[in-house]
Parts: sequence; structure tokens; C-alpha cells
Amino acid sequence: MKVRSHLNVPAQVEHIASAQAGYFTRAQAHDAGVQDFELSRSTEYGQTVRVGHGVYRIVGAPTDPNEDLRVAWLRLDPRSTPRQRTRTPTLWVSHRSAARVHGLGVFVTDTPEFISTHKLQPRFPARIRVRSAGLDRDEWVIRDGFAVTSVVRTMEDLSAERLDRGHLGQFLADAIRTGAATREELQEAAGHDLHIDALLAMAEK
Repeated sequence: MKVRSHLNVPAQVEHIASAQAGYFTRAQAHDAGVQDFELSRSTEYGQTVRVGHGVYRIVGAPTDPNEDLRVAWLRLDPRSTPRQRTRTPTLWVSHRSAARVHGLGVFVTDTPEFISTHKLQPRFPARIRVRSAGLDRDEWVIRDGFAVTSVVRTMEDLSAERLDRGHLGQFLADAIRTGAATREELQEAAGHDLHIDALLAMAEK
């Protein structure tokens, strides 16, 4: 019979996982004093689940509808602490992924999208736009534990992508309906080439 009494990885990483929807990385666990063999045993004993390369979830944590995005976010920057990720981020959820986190519009979000201050080379599908200067503080917010582009900044980014106008219109309609942004803010973000009234009309078709 396996002896489990001295193995409690969830307790050792609780201060990390509680700020990340129940998730933590191998690097974060190491910084908390957890060794690789303890991580392996915690999975074997049913304390944790490996959900991606170097990323784990504590068993019993609430279901996360954004698990695929969160795993990608953690894999891209595995060593930063939860505080660093949300106080002084260098990586932000953006574009269609940001719209998903905000719950606005209907986009295909199979590939996670981010803005980073430096070039990253992920070993999994991801769209990463490099912006060396980062984002101004009014261009991003904390939502569901993520550092994510604000609704207005997301509108600006999506407009620049030349997306399907019906999808963009649905994003606008949801943002206005929920009070996430004003028509004036969204029109300014859309720029002179796009008129939000026309986009909203397309969303209604």
C-alpha cells in the first residue's frame, strides 16, 4: 500500500494555484520547494492532474471553461508568479481570445492569441504579436485571473485584423448591450474606415 501521509503537493502550491484557477506550473512548483518526483507521485496519487507540458491542476478545482487558454498562458511564461502576471505583465491575452474571456461576440478561438513584449517560440499552436513597449495600463484589465486586453483595445486589435464584419458586429453589439464600452469608445477604436452602425446592422442579419 502506498504511503501518502507525507505527500501534500496541493498544500505546498496552494498560494500559487489559488490565484490561477487551480493551476500551477512545474517551474512554480520548483520555486515552492516541490521536487519532480513529488509532482509525479502527486499525479499518481490523484492529488494533481497534468493538463499540459509542465502544467498541472489540483484535483477538485472548479471546472475552467478557459482551460486550454490558461494552459497556453502558463506554458508561455512558466516561472512568473501570479502577482507578476497580473501586476507587471509582459504577456496579455488578446484579439479573439480576449473577446472570449470578456464573453463578447462569437469567434473561433482554437488557437490562443497573445501580445508579448518579446519574441516567444511556443512548441504548440499560438498567435503571438510582439509589442516591445508592452501595453499602457488603460489598455488591459484583469479578468478571470488573466491579464487581458480591455474591451476597447480588443476592438482596436480586431478591427485591424479585417475580420468577418458580421462577427465584429456581434462583438460590438454585445459590448454595448452589456455596458462593457460605449459606442463612442468603440467607434474611436474601430477607426475611420469602419462605421459601427453598419457593423451592428450586419450582426442583426
